[in-house]
Amino acid sequence: MNKPTFIIAALMTLISANAISDSGSANKVYDENSLRSAIEAANYDSSIKKIVFRSNSEIKLTAPIIYSGVQSLKLIGKNTVIDGSAAGSFILDPDLTAITEDGTLVFNTASDVSIKDLTIKDSATRGIVVNVPKEAVGDDISIRLTGVNIVNSALYGLHIDDNADEFDEGNIGSEIGIDLEIRDSSFIANGTGAIDFDGVRVDERSGGDIVTVIIDSHIDSNGGDGIELDEAGDGGVDLMMVDSTINQNGGFNQEDLDDGLDIDEADGGDVSVSLHGVDVNNNQDEGFDVDEEGQGNVQLDFNSINVIGNIDEGIKIDEEDEGNIRAKIRNAIIDANGDEGMQFTEVDEGKIKASFKKLNVTNNAKAGIRLDQFFVEDEEVTVEEAGSLKAKKVILNGNGKNDEIRVTNIEIK
Repeated sequence: MNKPTFIIAALMTLISANAISDSGSANKVYDENSLRSAIEAANYDSSIKKIVFRSNSEIKLTAPIIYSGVQSLKLIGKNTVIDGSAAGSFILDPDLTAITEDGTLVFNTASDVSIKDLTIKDSATRGIVVNVPKEAVGDDISIRLTGVNIVNSALYGLHIDDNADEFDEGNIGSEIGIDLEIRDSSFIANGTGAIDFDGVRVDERSGGDIVTVIIDSHIDSNGGDGIELDEAGDGGVDLMMVDSTINQNGGFNQEDLDDGLDIDEADGGDVSVSLHGVDVNNNQDEGFDVDEEGQGNVQLDFNSINVIGNIDEGIKIDEEDEGNIRAKIRNAIIDANGDEGMQFTEVDEGKIKASFKKLNVTNNAKAGIRLDQFFVEDEEVTVEEAGSLKAKKVILNGNGKNDEIRVTNIEIK
């Protein structure tokens, strides 16, 4: 055995002895050194699939923790708090944009990541980062967060990045998709160090979908968007949210205000959104903003939602090129938004088909409800077959542009 090989073997033996139990998990970690040793061991030994923290530990990092293993990994936090205030840095340009490769916890992997009962606070850059390698193929990556709190990060709270461009442009990424599940978690007051950094951000390019489920969680008071799901290439976006809040986001910079929930989908692929028991209130731009371009439909299923006090539109849905908007909205309060309460715009080949029941649409600055279907935007003569709206028990009152549903090429039934 040559000397370098011997040194590596000795190092692996030491790491394994100090950090690994016989059950394939790291021994309980409680400080920066034990956490770093456990992650380094998992980077080298693919049999390590779980890292367990000592209950209620408080850990302050001096540098990012970086996982680069090939196996799925679970972190069992047991209510540990990790302070990332000294873990990394970013470059701030004069226009308040920023760039960094750092994060408090960084996962460079295409394998599944699961984190439970862990708080990340005061991150100097991003709280949790998952970088999907652009050469990844096979099964979609699964990220599961349960009882995870990310608070007061300078940049993103959670960033899942499958975009090879460091400025999040272009269409180069892996061929796999992203499955994100968030339960009983919170993303509060992130994105307060630079423009356009969100509480939760997912970037997906090339092949693959974004599939996101968020239950019993709070995404509030972030400087950029509360949530941004950004998909381009061959793939769509599927979001389900239940019993959650997206409130008071987007106020970091008054010259560049952001939304509560922002979905951008380009090229082929549909957008499907289901919101049940969700509050989208007091965000500094739109409450809920969907932009779909290319061949793809927008499908909405909302029940028991509140969309109140957003600075621009409460709900804004734009579909351009070939594709339809299908919407079923029930039991909603849409009140006191700074533009239209709800605005749907469909341009090019496609139709709007909507069903509204038991809506209270009140005190919005412009129209309470506006639906426009064009082949060419603002055309003087319609050339497409009309879309349709079924409205039952819809109350409009106190809106700025008359209390009636405003439509272009839509038949109200």
